[in-house]
Amino acid sequence: MTEKEKLIEMIKNNETIKRYQAIEKVLNTNKDLNSKINKLKTIQKQLINAKEINKQESIKHFDALYNELLAEIEGYPLMSDYLALQGDINELIQHITQIIEDGVNKELNSK
Repeated sequence: MTEKEKLIEMIKNNETIKRYQAIEKVLNTNKDLNSKINKLKTIQKQLINAKEINKQESIKHFDALYNELLAEIEGYPLMSDYLALQGDINELIQHITQIIEDGVNKELNSK
């Protein structure tokens, strides 16, 4: 088994990742939640556009809508676990990336 295959297998078998995927499946089947997430994305785009053209009233309006909808989304059962696990996985990925970069740099510097 190559190092790449070992790494892939380790990631697949990681309990945090398995839990994250299980929660993601449950959340993805919630039509109301998915609708709110899509609406949040739309509001986020409108907020960015308002900031780009410096429309202060629009910025306040879309910011308030965004925060209100985000709070609703975060209030869904399992969502806090999902977001916490997402943070843990991001840290794991950063750690793995750093190990790979260090290994590559060590190999390059030893030649």
